[in-house]
Amino acid sequence: MLSGNARVSTSPTVREIPNPASHGSLAPGLSVTEASTPILSWIEPSGTSKALKFAAWNGQSWAKPGTVLVNGELEADSASPPTVVKLPSGALVAVWSQVIKGKGKEEGNFLFAAASTTGGKSWSVPARIHSDTSVSEHSFDSVAVTGHDQATIVWLDSRDYQAKHHYRLMSVLVDSNGALRDEVTIDEDTCTCCPTAFASTPTTALAAYRGHSPQEIRDIKIARRIGGKWQVPSTVHDDLWKINGCPVNGPALGINGNNLGVLWFTGANDKAEIRFAISHDLGSTFRSPLTLDIQQEESRPVGHVAIALLDDGSAVCIWLQHKGDSTRILGRKIAANGQLGKEFIIATGTERGLGYPRMQRTGKTVIVSWSGKTGLDVKTAIIEAAND
Repeated sequence: MLSGNARVSTSPTVREIPNPASHGSLAPGLSVTEASTPILSWIEPSGTSKALKFAAWNGQSWAKPGTVLVNGELEADSASPPTVVKLPSGALVAVWSQVIKGKGKEEGNFLFAAASTTGGKSWSVPARIHSDTSVSEHSFDSVAVTGHDQATIVWLDSRDYQAKHHYRLMSVLVDSNGALRDEVTIDEDTCTCCPTAFASTPTTALAAYRGHSPQEIRDIKIARRIGGKWQVPSTVHDDLWKINGCPVNGPALGINGNNLGVLWFTGANDKAEIRFAISHDLGSTFRSPLTLDIQQEESRPVGHVAIALLDDGSAVCIWLQHKGDSTRILGRKIAANGQLGKEFIIATGTERGLGYPRMQRTGKTVIVSWSGKTGLDVKTAIIEAAND
């Protein structure tokens, strides 16, 4: 049985993995190295302060954790967790959010990055990733390796909000020394607080996010960077979800070769729904979306999605669903031909306790992490996705 009030499904097999996150740990992030080694990151209490920790998976267990920094202003938000990635050069890059206070009750957050060439034993001086210094929101970042010695960070930036009531989607490059360059605006008008997703191949970087139009349409968009230049973003599918406010529910990306899967939540037509679309040309075109879950009398999908694409062309998708008096992390496998597998349960709890699950592929399995603001510490599990 999983810890707390969570339970395991039987097909595919879901198995909890003990992890080194301490009691009170929050906001797990997951990345995967070039060698398919997952790296777990999280925030935990450290005396009267907070620590940003990370640990790599060795195939059997999580290694002894390392510490990026200890700082009382670290922001522990499962919708926008800290991330540690490993570059092909061997360097590590960490990205995280800190609360920034202004005058009176004014409050915002800044995003910071640091790098390590010593396996995490020492780190560069933390650098603010954005040029804007206003006490406003800079958050919902995603990180991907985009070169031998560099990573790219994308995030939502509210520097224009007071003047234009818009958030931007922006990007910046960071190298193994922690140096930042090439801050770029990708989209000048996005939904204000939906998590982003980011993935890359040797030729293409791909950012997925919830867009915004003057008519309050908030559908999922994708932007591609090819040859070092961001292309004009396009909509994955015209859900035409009109909502006068942010649902705090972003998309997830899964990538394998030229195959790109996008998973997202929509409330179009007054029906909560989980949709999946596949592209076989790295996001240039998408097939019509599949519906994985839709609002019923007895259940309603919440969203908070994650996805992994396997080598056989199949996809493993997970999301939160309300059913009865509880919330659960639900999973479903999609075969390469689009056939939907049976739903399976990864864990049950509360929406706040389960938070925003994360998932990464490693070999024939996938690793999942989750934790919210109440009820559970950071949890990790393996889904034996190839054996269902």
